[in-house]
Amino acid sequence: MASLSDFDQTVGQSFSVEADGKAIALELSAVKPIASSPRDGGGFTLLFKGPREAPLPQAVYRFVRNGSSHDIFIVPVSADATGYVYEAVFN
Repeated sequence: MASLSDFDQTVGQSFSVEADGKAIALELSAVKPIASSPRDGGGFTLLFKGPREAPLPQAVYRFVRNGSSHDIFIVPVSADATGYVYEAVFN
């Protein structure tokens, strides 16, 4: 089970995500604890920034970094001229 400690030291780093046969880099931009979470080990959210030219629909994707991987459900939450922001909630 993924935990906040799996991600808190990787803010600002990129994860490789495969979608439609292509590898897309998503940068982890924030890790935030959820104070009132009933989840064992505590809940948290992750925010990822992705490129504008490769939007991803909400789905489960395999996130790979330095040989380790996590299957994470992400949802697009905003977009601007530079790209998309995706959120994952572990609660």
